[in-house]
Amino acid sequence: MTTQKPLHAVVFTLSLQGHVIPSIHLAIKLASKGFTITFVNTEVNHRDITKSLCRKTSQNDVVDIFAAAREAGLDIRYRTVSDGFPISFDRKLNNEQYLEGHVHVFPAHVDELVRDLVDSADPPLTCLVADSFFGWQSAIAKKYNLVYVSFWTEPALVFSLFYHLDLLQINGHYASHGKYKLYNFKTLFFILFIFSWIFSK
Repeated sequence: MTTQKPLHAVVFTLSLQGHVIPSIHLAIKLASKGFTITFVNTEVNHRDITKSLCRKTSQNDVVDIFAAAREAGLDIRYRTVSDGFPISFDRKLNNEQYLEGHVHVFPAHVDELVRDLVDSADPPLTCLVADSFFGWQSAIAKKYNLVYVSFWTEPALVFSLFYHLDLLQINGHYASHGKYKLYNFKTLFFILFIFSWIFSK
């Protein structure tokens, strides 16, 4: 009688708090259902989490966000990947450049990591779960013959805003310079920031 190897999912998240936390919860939930999980975080986000957690623990403690899950018997591995910028790069000050890098540079780093996992992971990698905000995930999953799952981490309100962006533009709620220029990052993220701030009160 042969035993079937567990499904192995790699989970990628956008390195913003509202995206990372739901992705961590999903990773733990999938692992509790028998999946092997490789959770991938950006190097800079790992640094920020480590700094935050080190304030709460001894400076000599190794910070491991999945330690309790592993102690409970879950198979969750943790990897980091470069987002294409040096760790010292100020992502908040250079937000538009950072977001452009996520579209044009970050996918190459992800591709390299996925290739490494496909070549060496045990159990073999079977699934790629990525934040719906990214645009590259389906192409990488197809390239390596992986099942692809898009994970929407944000509230339904934000999904509705994205889904109805054309109506916001038509009705003058969203400024645009040209018939199809819907993705002006500064304006879009300002709108999302305002809605997030209003509904977090």
